[in-house]
Amino acid sequence: MIYLLVDVGSTYTKLNLVDTDKNEILGSASSYTTVETDVREGFNNAYKKLREVTDVKYDKVLGCSSASGGLKVVAIGFSKNLTTDAARLASLSSGARILKVYSYELTDENVEEINNSGADIIVLCGGTDYGNRDNIIFNAKKIAKGKLKTPVVVAGNIDTHEEIRKIFEKNNISCDFTENVMPTTNTINYKPLRKTIGDLFIRTIAHAKGIDLLSKDFEILLPTPVAVQKAMSVYAKHLGKVILSVDIGGATTDIHSIGKTYYGEENVISPPIDEPFEKRTVEGDMGMRYSATALYESVGEEPFQKFGIKDAKEKTEYRFNHTNYIPDNDEDLFFDNVLCYIATHTSLMRHIGHIKKIKTPTRTIYEQYGKDLRPAEMFIGTGGSLINSNEPKKILSAIEDLDDKYLINRNIKYFLDRKYILSSAGLISTVDEEASYKLLNKYLKEL
Repeated sequence: MIYLLVDVGSTYTKLNLVDTDKNEILGSASSYTTVETDVREGFNNAYKKLREVTDVKYDKVLGCSSASGGLKVVAIGFSKNLTTDAARLASLSSGARILKVYSYELTDENVEEINNSGADIIVLCGGTDYGNRDNIIFNAKKIAKGKLKTPVVVAGNIDTHEEIRKIFEKNNISCDFTENVMPTTNTINYKPLRKTIGDLFIRTIAHAKGIDLLSKDFEILLPTPVAVQKAMSVYAKHLGKVILSVDIGGATTDIHSIGKTYYGEENVISPPIDEPFEKRTVEGDMGMRYSATALYESVGEEPFQKFGIKDAKEKTEYRFNHTNYIPDNDEDLFFDNVLCYIATHTSLMRHIGHIKKIKTPTRTIYEQYGKDLRPAEMFIGTGGSLINSNEPKKILSAIEDLDDKYLINRNIKYFLDRKYILSSAGLISTVDEEASYKLLNKYLKEL
């Protein structure tokens, strides 16, 4: 079977023509994503380049997209450290970018903020199944009173669904219902929400900037982060290993990890939440172009000064204002490498779990927060700025520079996705997992 695999990214649209019978990439091409006008223009430019490389006909087209920064979600839960965090983590695993999270009871000001946030979806959670009812119903009434036009996905206490359905129907609020993201205390049930948001993405959110017209001949259309996550999951399963990846894009930096949260180690107290086995975090302030100024504002001057860079603010502003800029000299290539390193280091700190030491009269114990990735054996890097860097291993080695409190293997092996194959392999995994694994095993190269 020959597939044309399309990834309409926030900065570049990438095409791969893959023969799964031969386990071979027949041709690749990319072009700037013309999200400002119509994404079909960028696709056509890339397709023209592809046809200069190969004229082999394809059987099916599979696609994914993160154009316009991907899915933008507001998550609402009950307690900050439980259902709200579960809503956030489950939404991230669905390919979303979290704009804001709210806990406890919404205020009128909160509803106004949500209304003006530009969110594509509201994820409404609260209460374990047959547990607390009052909070999620209160917030449903607040949303209804605010006449919000944003689609709502209800993923809370299933005992409240019928009452919430009546509230939303009465006020013409668009809503979908799915299983509770935290059916029992401390456990995140993320896959049903991921499917519901993916279906909503196809139905409504993809119908913008020409994506709906471009994708009418696609067999499937997924959010790009979901495609990457599927590839990571299939690869980890076939290898029998714990793995993680970083995807450095123009708008965001994504970290994916496949593995357990807690291993029951003696003297280590389990974390408050058992995080998703397939965990994703996305940092909207860690992009190379659209979010370059946000990156600078988040980390300040100090990380750049360590590399001898004194004009970081001006350079990030230039990249923010020229999103299609490709470094054309050694100085700017070095600066992009530094941006990649900082984005990777910061995003890893936000994704990887850590421990806090507690001394008792008889012994030292540790409290674990987040995911234990010490068993991880592979760290895979992807994204244009990383793939085109002249020093990808130095960028990925940011993982070695994390503080000792972080639960990560500092002797991890580095791999580079030189062929932009992760999202393509994820798309193929939806129809042929074995072919997806073979493709990854062939084209991911150890550094």
